[in-house]
Formats: sequence, structure tokens, C-alpha cells
Amino acid sequence: MATPQMRVKSLELVKGSGNVLKDADFRIPAALRLLHAERSDEIFPILMEEIVRLGYPRAFVLSANFETGEVSPVAGIKCSDAYLQKFRTSLYSDHPLIGVFHTLNPDIIARSSSNPRPLYCHPIIYRNQNLCWEADRQRRPQCLATENFRGSRKLSLDGQQCKTCEMRSYGAAVLVELPKKTSARSIGELGALVELANRYLGRLFKIEHYYNRMRDMEETISQMNAVMMSMADPVILTDMHFRVVMQNQAAARFFKLPDETTEGLVRAIELNNMLFSAALSSMAISGTETHRDLTLVDPSEGEELLFEAVCVPSFSREGLPAGLVTVMRDVTDLRRADQELQANYEKLRTAEDVVRQDRDRLNLIIENVGDPIIVCDRDGTVVLLDPLAEALFGVGNTVDPIYVANQAVLDAYVYNFTNSFAETITQPLRFTDASTQQQTEYDARSGKIYNERGQVAYTVTVLRDWSPVRKLEQLKVERRMLEIEKFASAGRLAATIAHEVNNPMEAIKNAIYLLAGKVQPEAEPIYGILKSETERVARIVRQMLGLYRNQESVKPVNINTLIEDTLLLLARQLQRSNIEVVQEYAELPPAVVSADQMRQVFSNIVINAKDSMTDGGKLRIRTRQIHGSDGLHGWIRILIADTGSGISRDIVNTVFEPFVTTKGEKGTGLGLWIVKGIIGNHAGKISVRSRVGSGTVFKIDLPMVRL
Repeated sequence: MATPQMRVKSLELVKGSGNVLKDADFRIPAALRLLHAERSDEIFPILMEEIVRLGYPRAFVLSANFETGEVSPVAGIKCSDAYLQKFRTSLYSDHPLIGVFHTLNPDIIARSSSNPRPLYCHPIIYRNQNLCWEADRQRRPQCLATENFRGSRKLSLDGQQCKTCEMRSYGAAVLVELPKKTSARSIGELGALVELANRYLGRLFKIEHYYNRMRDMEETISQMNAVMMSMADPVILTDMHFRVVMQNQAAARFFKLPDETTEGLVRAIELNNMLFSAALSSMAISGTETHRDLTLVDPSEGEELLFEAVCVPSFSREGLPAGLVTVMRDVTDLRRADQELQANYEKLRTAEDVVRQDRDRLNLIIENVGDPIIVCDRDGTVVLLDPLAEALFGVGNTVDPIYVANQAVLDAYVYNFTNSFAETITQPLRFTDASTQQQTEYDARSGKIYNERGQVAYTVTVLRDWSPVRKLEQLKVERRMLEIEKFASAGRLAATIAHEVNNPMEAIKNAIYLLAGKVQPEAEPIYGILKSETERVARIVRQMLGLYRNQESVKPVNINTLIEDTLLLLARQLQRSNIEVVQEYAELPPAVVSADQMRQVFSNIVINAKDSMTDGGKLRIRTRQIHGSDGLHGWIRILIADTGSGISRDIVNTVFEPFVTTKGEKGTGLGLWIVKGIIGNHAGKISVRSRVGSGTVFKIDLPMVRL
């Protein structure tokens, strides 16, 4: 908005109670002082000084903001800030001076808590008895100044803007504290002084409005000129005789001679001006034509350029035609683009043929995959079926109940998968074969295809029939069960043999017992060996019986002692195999176990380790105690590690199952299975970790009970 804002210049010079006016100011009449003011913000300070000069104690000015409705002090003389702030109010309040604002008639406000003495309140507003220049020139009676002068317009927030010049009015009130004795004549002189100041203020305010509007227009013209100059397309402003008034740099390149010219450049620019004038004349004669194609010569390159010229008439303030504004757009590239479009169209047709061939190749692959393949869109509608899938779901809108049932299962599956967050899914589905009337379980594997916006466009489902694979697995299980049954039969046979051998062994033991004390001293070592080995055979026989009975007694023994006994028994075999044994024993409490069964566990693992180290190696056995959280219970841990060939990853997870062996035909696959059974019977745990070429580590944990 170009309307100025009411300000007060040097407000501090007229505020306070200690200001003293200069003698030179008193010698100049008030009218001349006001006439000397060059800006509107100088009026109120002069007015305040002249009012005090008339003998009034103090005075101040309240300004009204028509946009916010706020009334606040803007100038004052011999008034403190606290005093002025008492009169801060709003145009919507019921303060007495607001009534004076709305009536626009001077009045005296009686004393109150805010003003100890009566105040003379004189409202001032933009007013004049003559029309403004715009209203007079346009012959319009609507002028804010004259309407305020005649008093035909009431004070309001929406009405204080001129409809002709769009200037917003100012509004203020001059308040003067009256002395005890004031005559009507002095009041009249005071009102005349305020009205004189208002006339000067209105003129200066109007001048500043014109100045601001002129400055805004200059700024707008500068901006429009900058916009026109920065445009890449040529823009030319011509008068009614088609003479160029203004043109941007893009147009000057074709129609204006540069400082350094050549004969060819001059001829090209003259030709362009002639062609441009002829085109404008032709469009002006036609009256309805606003654009046409125009061919110009590039002065620097000498090539022909094709432009589309668009003309728009310009008008003066009186509404009369003043000229033409022509904008030319270079469409030479469009012609080239059209040629490129034709070439791209041919490429597109070639690419379409390639895509068609790829599609046919893909269909051929799908038809020969060997599994049913279903492609559905985002709504779950089937868009592609291979021949195997057609055998399950039919072709077209079939009414066969088998096909309908299969389609219902597929629709539910595809709908759930399409609306899920999973990228892929595998789920078993059962479908009925229409030819055999039998149900078959398929493994459905599905994936999603997304469009350029990241939404699901299609889902692809492949149905894999695992029935033959399951039959093969069933045959393997049956074979394994047969082997287990053979092992059970062998166990029963071994138990029977052990039972029969046990009776003669008891007789031999009794005979050895009767020989005690009757053996010659030099035969005592042989007698001891005979006695210990006989008892060992008896224990083995009992173990064979214990494969099914598990009734061998347990007692507290030292695990370290059992390991040492086992290594002592196998020391010669380990030495022949060039195996170094490293033993690290911790102090352990007794463990309640079967000594013979634990020896069998250790000997089985050590022998397996020896067999895996065909070229020699290192066997490390370590024991330690693991305390429980309650302080009473815990574990005895035995680690047996070798540097042998290791166990492959395929069988390391099934090494404790029966008939699983790494020794080929030399092994039965029952040793570690028996070991795991013995450890399990002792409430223990056993695990293994191995790496091919590095070795194997067995970890055994046995429960520890403090006695």
C-alpha cells in the first residue's frame, strides 16, 4: 500500500516537563511554522509547542490505527510516560474520548482518575473541501477527503479508505489540559490552531501518498523490466506505428545492430525488422489474428529460425490502444523434436518386436518348467496360467465343482499374500486333481512384482508337488527303522549270550577266590592279573545285559581317576599312532556315576579321536568345575579335543543318532549313540563341534552333588 503511516519526528524533544521553547520560535507565527514543515511527522511537535505557547499546561496526541483498532499516544509535551499510558485504549472501548472519535466533534472531557483536570479533545481526520486529483480527473464524486469534510461518513474501520485513490486515512485526537479559568475565545483559538495543523497535515499526507505510489510504480516498472530482460524468449514493445519502443536482450539479438557490425550482420537484421513489421501489419489488418509463425535469420549463424509470435495489445490510461506487446517463441527445436519423435517411433516398433519375442520365449519357458505357475494382478484376478495350472483350475469361467473349489483355495491364499507385508511366502496348499479325484498337497512359493510407484502390480505363485520326495523320505525312514530293529535283535541276542556266559564266569570267579592263599609267591602277579581281568570280563557281561536293563549301581568316583585309567589302558595304542596326550585336570569333587559306563564313554571318544588322527596329532583332555548359582549344585565339565580330520557339516548334527558313522564300513555307527545314552542316563549333557581339517571337540557336563 502506498499510503504513508503517521509518525512523529523527534518525539523526545516535546515529551517531559522540562522542555523550554526557544525565543526564535515564539517570534514566528504558528501558520508559518506549520507551513515550513516538509514532512507529516513534523506537524505534531510544532502543534504541541504552539499549544503550550498559548498558555496551556500540557498537551498530547492520541493516534488511531484503523487496521487494529488500537488508540495509543504518539506525541506529548510536558507529559510523563506513565501519564500518557493511561490513555492507551481501543476504538471498541467505552472511554469518553472514543465517543469524541466517533462523532468527530471537539468536546471537553470531565476530570477523572486518569486526568485530574478537564481535557479539551479535538479529533482530527483526513478531510478537505476539494476533491482529490484522481477523483477530479475521473469525474467521480467518491472522495474520502470531501466526505469527511461534509461529515457524511461516520468513523469506522472499513470506511477510512478512498475508493478512488485507495489512500487510507489517518485519525488522531489532540488532547489539551485546560487551566482553571478558560474562556470560550481561547477554546476557539485552540480549535482553530488544531484545524490549521490538520489542513497542513492532510496536504503533506497526500503528497507522501503520491510520492510512495510513484516510488511503488517505479519499483514495479523496474521489476517488470528486469523480468522482461531476463526472459529467454524475445519480447518487443511497439507503438501504433509498429516502431520498437522497448525490447529485451533476446530480441535485440535479432533486431538491433551491435557496436561492431559486418555487412552480413546488417543485412540479416534489416531483413528481420522487415519481416517482423510485415507480420505485425498483417495481424493488425486481420483484426482477429493474435499469433502466427515467423521466420527470422540468425545474425550470428546465418541459419533460418522458426518463431511463433504472440501479440497482445496495450492500452493507455484512457483505454485507447497504445501499441502491441509481442512475445516470440523459438519453435525450431520443436521441428527437430518432431523428426526425432518419428525416429523414436520406429525404434519403439523395433523394441516392441523384441519384447514380443522375449514374451514368447518366456511363455515357452513357463510351459516347460514342470510345476503349475499362476500369475495374478493386484486384485487377485488370474491373468496367466501354464498348462499344468490349467489342469488344476480350468480354463475360462468353468463351473466344474473341483475347479471352483481349487480356485476358492487359491483366491484366499493370493488375497492374504497380496495384502500382507511379506515379500515372499511359502505355504502348503491342498488341491484336488480333476482327473484322479485325489487331493495333493503342494508347497506354494509366491513373490511380488511392484510397479514404478512401489505398489503391488502382480503376484507369481509356483506350486511344487513334493509327493514323490515325501515317498522317498518315507522309504528312508522305513529302512532306518529296519536297521534299528536289526540292532535291537542283535542286542537281545547279545543279552542272551551274556546271560549264558555269566554262569561260567561266576564259577571261574569262585575258583579264583578259592585259590587265594594257595598260590606260590612267584605266581602272585599272574594271579592278580587273572583275578582283575576276570572281573573286567564279568563287568562287560553285565554291561551287555545292562543295554536293556540299565540296573548297574552308581557310586561316588573321581572323574580324573576314570580318565587316567582309560588313558593307561589305551596308552600303547595312542603311542603307536604317534599321538601326544595333553592332560589338564582340575580338582574335582566326587561324581555319582557308574565307573564302568563312564570308562566306556571315555574309551569310545578317545578311540574315535585316535582313528581320526591317521598321521598322528595331539589329544587334549581337560576337566574343570562349574559352580551353580545356589552354591550346592553345579557341573563337572570334561573337554576332549583332537586335531584329526574332523566331521563334515552334513552329519555333525546327526552324529549321535544310530548307524551314523564317519568310518565307512569299518564303523557300526553305534558308539556315540551308546555314549549319548549313557550320559543321558546320568542326567548329563554332551555336545560336539567340529571343523573339517581342524579337529573335533566333545563337551560332557555331568551333574555335581556335594555329599
